[in-house]
Amino acid sequence: MAELALGILGIPGAIDVCIKAVRNLLQACETYRHADSTLYEMFVRIQVCILRIESQLEVSRELENTMTAEHRDLQRRVLNILLAKAEITTQKFARIALPEHSRMANKLKLAFLRDAFEETIVELESWQKLYEPSWFCWIKLASSASRDFRRAFREPGPDSQSVFIGKEGLNGYTEMPVPVYSASVAVPPDGQKRLLIDVVSSGPGREKDVRDFARRLRQSDPFISGLLSCKGVVRHANKAGFSFLFRVPEGYTVVQSLRQLLLSGQAHSSLSDRLQVAKQLANAVCYVHLYGFVHKNIRPETILILGKPDEGDVPNKLCLDGFQVIRNADGRTYPIADPRWETGLYKHPLRQGDNAEYFVMQHDIYSLGVCLLEIGMWESFVTYDGPGDKAQPSKALCLTEDGAERRNAFAMKDHLVSLCQSSALRAKMGTKYSRVVEMCLTCLDEGNMYFGNEQEFQDEDGVLVGVRYIEKVLGAINDISL
Repeated sequence: MAELALGILGIPGAIDVCIKAVRNLLQACETYRHADSTLYEMFVRIQVCILRIESQLEVSRELENTMTAEHRDLQRRVLNILLAKAEITTQKFARIALPEHSRMANKLKLAFLRDAFEETIVELESWQKLYEPSWFCWIKLASSASRDFRRAFREPGPDSQSVFIGKEGLNGYTEMPVPVYSASVAVPPDGQKRLLIDVVSSGPGREKDVRDFARRLRQSDPFISGLLSCKGVVRHANKAGFSFLFRVPEGYTVVQSLRQLLLSGQAHSSLSDRLQVAKQLANAVCYVHLYGFVHKNIRPETILILGKPDEGDVPNKLCLDGFQVIRNADGRTYPIADPRWETGLYKHPLRQGDNAEYFVMQHDIYSLGVCLLEIGMWESFVTYDGPGDKAQPSKALCLTEDGAERRNAFAMKDHLVSLCQSSALRAKMGTKYSRVVEMCLTCLDEGNMYFGNEQEFQDEDGVLVGVRYIEKVLGAINDISL
């Protein structure tokens, strides 16, 4: 019934209904905010979420006239999800009406309330993670209504602060390598506000790309975008390269690569945690593209897993890093030779060899697909006999005895598609997840049933994928629950 009502109302009316629903939810929470200090802190988090949601919905209302029919349809479906979450959660609070004539009853009531507040926070934050990429995309692609925003988004103003900082910004820090990872961690004397150092080589046009990307990540929230916020960039002597300095979220002192975690053999206690890792990665790739860049280097060695030392379970907070070869989406590709099979495994066949094609966003989606396959199986495709040894294919990769797939990039791609369709993945993650992986691995196949004609991916600026990626990949994986 809610979906039908929103469809009849149209986008502006649907936004009004959703704003009213989240305000009702906030009011339901406010009734209990003074019950104890823990609930008050949780209430503040809920209040922040709802204020942010309201602000985003008001912006969407202003952009409604600039949306395509496809955008409006996606907007309506996402609003339906918000309305359902808000109404169900509000009803949950209405049912918490335990008697208060005994201390035991009060303790039970507080326990119910804490669970309800925590679930409310999870529901609101999960909806924001679903909504924000598409919302960002509508702002970025809107025509006349957001022209000024887009210009400011792309071009720094004359008074904007430079992202480049001196190397003294690392004075007092101790640099520590992260095993099987493309970057290192800089630890200050108090061990608190740690930095991730990601080294980028120099090259034609590289400084502009580095500057623009760092500027866009200044205010990044890693728990929404999956990208660490950038403190600044250090130029190397003699223009030998650059170092991104990313802020590691405070308290997350357990820093490891996805490769390191896969090789350790540690497994999450719940498949939901593993699915959460996959969702965060898809979301992070989406944000790189929405910022107008392509990553070109997505693999477990460039994916960061964060945890807190007091957490007993396997960490599941993911951030995408490894921006050594990142470039603006409409910039020129400069080939970087890398003959290693373990890096070629994550590259689309058209990006391998001496005649590699121009890099497009779908190449990142292919790399995402290989990583999602590996995450779903939760076994590293790459192994090492010992420190410093050459990488070898693991048994999980299920290569033929003669290793023919390693000699032909297209044969390897076909093998990975077969692997994602097999029981090896479906038995662990289900059919829906398998289809998402297949969708990514076949995104450039002629006649692809998921993405269709490449021309349909282009906006007026020639940026590929856009809202179709959000809907097809990110929407599909966010629709999975275990």
